[in-house]
Amino acid sequence: MPYGAPMAMIRSVAAVLAGVLSVGGLPAAAASAGEGSPVIRPIVTWSIEDRFGMDADGDGFIDIPNTPEYAHNRAPGSCPGACADPRFEVEFLVGLTGTSVDPATLPVVDYRWYVSGGALTTPLQYVTTLPELAVSLPEGAYTIDVRAGIRFGWATLETGVVEDFVVEDLLVVAIGDSYASGEGNPESPRQASTAARWAGSYDPGATAAHAAAHRSSLAWPARVALSLERAGDATSVTFVTVAASGARIDAGILSPQGGEAPRAQLDELRAIVGNRRIDLLLIQAGGNDIGFTRVVRSLVEADRMFDPICYDRLIENTFAAVADGDWSRGVRLGYDAPLSIVCRPDESNRGWGHLPGLVGLPMAFDRLAEQLGGLDIDRVLLVGYPDPTGAEAGGSTCGEIVGDTTPPFRFNEIDRHEQALGVDRLLEPLNDTLRSVAASKNWAYVDGIAEAFAAGHGYCAPWPDYGYPDGYSTEAPPGRSILDHPEGWFRNLGQDGGVELVGGPDVTWYRTATQSAVLQGESRARTSGTLHPNELGHDAIARMVLSALGNG
Repeated sequence: MPYGAPMAMIRSVAAVLAGVLSVGGLPAAAASAGEGSPVIRPIVTWSIEDRFGMDADGDGFIDIPNTPEYAHNRAPGSCPGACADPRFEVEFLVGLTGTSVDPATLPVVDYRWYVSGGALTTPLQYVTTLPELAVSLPEGAYTIDVRAGIRFGWATLETGVVEDFVVEDLLVVAIGDSYASGEGNPESPRQASTAARWAGSYDPGATAAHAAAHRSSLAWPARVALSLERAGDATSVTFVTVAASGARIDAGILSPQGGEAPRAQLDELRAIVGNRRIDLLLIQAGGNDIGFTRVVRSLVEADRMFDPICYDRLIENTFAAVADGDWSRGVRLGYDAPLSIVCRPDESNRGWGHLPGLVGLPMAFDRLAEQLGGLDIDRVLLVGYPDPTGAEAGGSTCGEIVGDTTPPFRFNEIDRHEQALGVDRLLEPLNDTLRSVAASKNWAYVDGIAEAFAAGHGYCAPWPDYGYPDGYSTEAPPGRSILDHPEGWFRNLGQDGGVELVGGPDVTWYRTATQSAVLQGESRARTSGTLHPNELGHDAIARMVLSALGNG
């Protein structure tokens, strides 16, 4: 599998996040009507039509089509079987410059265009009366030869320019779990009579799959693709995401996840992209394979005040399961004569069964890499997980997190001690494992995400402030006033760039249970967006990914 060197185009585009290609230079021949006449020089510029970031149906949200036709740049419904190799529209524009004459006043008879190279067996030839041309071409390196016929007196003289250009559409694909799908960040919040809206497509099946997987254009992979698309006119970007909330490597990515996600992500991906080369594969996975959701639930439920007898064993069982994947461990209260209450093991804990755990995670990624070998992939990038515990940029830790899942008293939460254990025994070993996996497979790894989030952007940091009504506090709960105004703390960034550090340097980059219940519905204890990056967190991850691409 050709996990090759970083693509020069992605690297340069990501490094500067901007750029406009302008092809100029001296002409192959200059037009002159004789000695003392003006010298006319043509300049040709070109661009490729944008493909991602569009809102084709005009509903105000970015489309994620996720269809074979989109991946191969074909009209909807045009290739029910295997799609042909994609072609991309290249637009050319010729300008004329002169030393002592206004080019706009020149009497141009016609423009003759000759396109050669790439997949063409014979050059393409065109004649136009306007200085512009649009041609659909497969990816490849080409040459454009443009000649302008200009009438001077009784003679028509010709001037021309020859330039090389490359047709390149970057196919960017995302796979993984809820941190890659955009969980917690619907395109628009639920209303009294309507559910939250997730990413959309012109294809009803793709739209339904997005909703089931909780996919959003606010997720960091989509923001990466959008930034690459917006960075310049020399390339276009095709973006496909099959990441799904709740996915694990073996149950979701390699095999069906079940429920509303009956198709494995790699099967879905193969059906969409076919044999087309993937320029950049983005992966965020591993958290569910070590039981992320189970850990959160266990730490919230464990409380020394309510259960001082089994508390320590509950905590130890949780992190032992993170390590070895055995979630059958449980506890129960027992009695020793004459009147002692003790904590006894119970091996029938909730029927949670086994997961790979940290010890089995490298082998799970081995299985993933083996299956990826059947796809044509240029570069793979693996992303680490963030740290929710940072209260302030100075390094202080949240007093508690996720306590808003159990209102109004917030007795059950993840306290400072449990947060420290979570960082030491889950987060750091997980990211260390991902870093090692990436190195062993020649994948790029995006480091530093946990540290960036911990520097004042944790779960307990102040909420974003996009503009609240006068008199409303922007502080975190228990006050409910700001919950009535999600427009003050949630924003769909749309086609624009990110809104970095809205509300100040210590604003949270996390979606709380309170916010998730408002945006997505269900109770705070059951809503699925809790403890996921919010739109600012995803934007921050996207920036770090783009930096890694630019410096890779």
